Amino acid sequence: MQGAVALNVQQSIRPGEDMDTYYAGKENSKLQAHATVEDNRFFVALPSLNSGSSSTVTFNPNEGLAEVIMTMRLPAPSNAAGLCLQEGWGYNMLRRIGYRYGSSQLYYITGSQNLVEALSLCEDSGKKQQMFFLGGQALLTAADWADAGKRTAYIYLRLPHSSPALSGSALPFPTDVLTAPVQLQIDLNDFARVISKDPTQAGVLPTTLELATVNFTQVTMQDSGDLVARRFDMSKHALTIPLGDGWCQEEVQFPINVGANGQFQVSLTGCKAGDLRKLRIWVTKDSDQSPDGDGKISPNKFVPPAQLTFAINGLIYLDSANGSWLLTNLLRRRQPPVVTYSDVIAPVAPATAWTAAPYANVWCEIDLAQPHTLGDSQEVALVHGVPVMNSVMNLQGIMPIGNTQYTVHAEYVLNCSWMASRGSAEFVF
Repeated sequence: MQGAVALNVQQSIRPGEDMDTYYAGKENSKLQAHATVEDNRFFVALPSLNSGSSSTVTFNPNEGLAEVIMTMRLPAPSNAAGLCLQEGWGYNMLRRIGYRYGSSQLYYITGSQNLVEALSLCEDSGKKQQMFFLGGQALLTAADWADAGKRTAYIYLRLPHSSPALSGSALPFPTDVLTAPVQLQIDLNDFARVISKDPTQAGVLPTTLELATVNFTQVTMQDSGDLVARRFDMSKHALTIPLGDGWCQEEVQFPINVGANGQFQVSLTGCKAGDLRKLRIWVTKDSDQSPDGDGKISPNKFVPPAQLTFAINGLIYLDSANGSWLLTNLLRRRQPPVVTYSDVIAPVAPATAWTAAPYANVWCEIDLAQPHTLGDSQEVALVHGVPVMNSVMNLQGIMPIGNTQYTVHAEYVLNCSWMASRGSAEFVF
């Protein structure tokens, strides 16, 4: 009797919908409205494989475009003595990625930005670590360079419509509403800015890739009559396509030269006017981006600030004493914004081979929108952030090592949707 009273009290004061947790029914089951099939049989080879070159590949309008990945392989060097590549090198081989949907404007993200986005959107640390590992294994010895598997990297191309996470942004982009193809511009980096080389040894840097292909995953309707473009005249109608994870603007870089106390302050500029839901911040040391005296390059090595404060128009949105943002970032997501990789160490005579040691790569995510847990793999939620028009945004902090030149990388993530009509898809912020 007492148990029944307690049950009725709780049920009377808690709002909610009834759900059967015993039998499958309408309230706890979902059915696919349109039967679809997925395949990834479309491969396109990059026209140019040379160091520093640019290539354009296209996906012709052919129903749903899902994930896009890239496979690249370096050739076996004629002499690998003293050559070295850090883990995740495939992402560093991409200097910049451009994309255009139909006849929309051409937008870009950098290779470093592509890496941070891909890792940030993984649901758990295991998936994130494996994605980084598949982006290229560390090549430390001549035996590593002789192994074609280790010279092959698999890179996730983080485009606005796609996400490596199963929850949110999993809906394919309906290219049936387009009359022009989806274009991707792949700009390769200068290999000399990615591959480390011991200057005391006779290794020869590769100047071209052995292969590079872009692989498209497609989702197609079993009944093409269900396509929106077949059911509506898209010259008179428009289709709204939300971006569940937001639209990521091309990163803006801010060089800083910190003094002995390590303090810095920058005005974050270049953000588009819109609904700003978050920022991603990562810091690199300038000396890591070009060969040092040992020939070492660490292009994807991030240096975490010891303290960060972020404000918009003087109002502080993130304040972290003694690096407390590390815990704040962990609490607001399923996995922390950190990945472990192998930081290479130059050989010291009489040794001739490179070695590696684990290093924690950390970036910061400044959330302005309230966290929202997606309950369904196909759910897309609009959660507002801070309206940014002519706002003044300031970032200040303390770097762990003073008297050093760094670069602060800032990526702005805004709420955004596509408006598809008349054969194109324009971004609406």
